[in-house]
Amino acid sequence: MSKVLLIIGIALGVYWLWRQGRMAEAREARASKPAAPATARSSAAQAPQDMVACAHCGLHLPRSEALADGPGGSAPFYCSPAHRQSGRQA
Repeated sequence: MSKVLLIIGIALGVYWLWRQGRMAEAREARASKPAAPATARSSAAQAPQDMVACAHCGLHLPRSEALADGPGGSAPFYCSPAHRQSGRQA
């Protein structure tokens, strides 16, 4: 019985040493890898945007994604063409 426990202990020790070596290699690879530069899309996504509410359902969305029902910044905004159409009919 003690020989079985000894073999299990040795196997666990070898596994632990192998895993430590793999983790050290991964850390070195991450440290030597240059950081990826920020893309224009990610920096634009982080910039705050004006939010507007859909005149039909009240959903808030960025002004750049909203559909305006006329010229000017104070025109009613809609979240979809269907809501813009229903707003015109009302």
